[in-house]
Amino acid sequence: MRRRRRERDGDRASTGGPELTCLAEFWKTYMGKHFLRRLQDYVAPRASPSPASNGSCQDSIRSYTCTCAPGYEGRDCAFSKNECHPSRTDGCQHFCHPGPESYTCSCAEGHTLGPDHRSCLPHESCACGTLMPQRSKQELQVFPWQVKLANSEGKDFCGGVIIKENVVLTTAGCSLRYRNISVRASLRRAPEDAPVAAMHVHERYDAETGDNDLALLALARPLRCPDAARPVCAPEADFAEQVLVPRARGLLSGWTLPGPRLGLAPAQLPIEPMDSEECGRTLNMTVTTRMSCEQGVAAGVAQWVAGSAVSRRRGGTWFLTGLLHAGPPAGPGQPLLVTKVPRYSLWLRRVMQQLSPVNPRQPHLHNSSLG
Repeated sequence: MRRRRRERDGDRASTGGPELTCLAEFWKTYMGKHFLRRLQDYVAPRASPSPASNGSCQDSIRSYTCTCAPGYEGRDCAFSKNECHPSRTDGCQHFCHPGPESYTCSCAEGHTLGPDHRSCLPHESCACGTLMPQRSKQELQVFPWQVKLANSEGKDFCGGVIIKENVVLTTAGCSLRYRNISVRASLRRAPEDAPVAAMHVHERYDAETGDNDLALLALARPLRCPDAARPVCAPEADFAEQVLVPRARGLLSGWTLPGPRLGLAPAQLPIEPMDSEECGRTLNMTVTTRMSCEQGVAAGVAQWVAGSAVSRRRGGTWFLTGLLHAGPPAGPGQPLLVTKVPRYSLWLRRVMQQLSPVNPRQPHLHNSSLG
């Protein structure tokens, strides 16, 4: 009996008991796998891409290098030198144009190309899409292109956005609400009013569906810059849809309706794109290719007025990507129906030529082509 007990005690002492045995097996297994994984990560080459006919790549430890064929560039030889690629990190800051041998860059109004021929620098105080410096960090950033529309009695009723010192973009529905309209701009000084001398409602505006809900207002006199206002940049369609919207969260700026009148101070709401089909089901309507849906990403519920602007920033410059329709309160996740302004870039350029120089007030001009 004593002998068997001593044998059992000796076995227990040599093995450390069931608990120590399990613990030893765990560390042996875990550390072995962990060490092997770390070793494989260090010595195993990273799989190189398949650049097809664009070049050849060689594997190395944890990396690879590629030699590109003539006319191609990039780490994976994925970029043709004469084409514009939104995914490239060294591309144009503003607009890109493909060419026979290389792409070229251009800038929005009031900006000029930098020494690298890719970046864009403001060369005048009223360059589009630039902001005035804030007095303090606690102060809400003011967007100087946001304006109100007022009727002949001085009542504010809609929003708009300055795209040129004497031209304001708003919704067609807003422009048709009153016969006599003025534009009211105010930054940090007293409001400055400018009567509307001429207007152009998009010829294919449909009040029932909301299609082509845009109008241009030509002012009787330009709004003073930089004291009273400055324009936002109007992006080209490809730049907006391939670069701005997918990469940058938007900002809705304008006025809300806390009561029967517009709020005194402009409001802001961070937004992001929303799936068009989901938005259409929520709003019980068809969202066309010239419309988009955005949704608020911040808390709070507010009734936004039509003509509020959706803008996005790239490299310190703000670009207009949408104009808000009249809609329901915009709380978190609530859809906001927006007109894709860049889809109308051709229409905007043509009509702005018709509206300048300003003639005596004309009720509604019409452009024969759809932008």
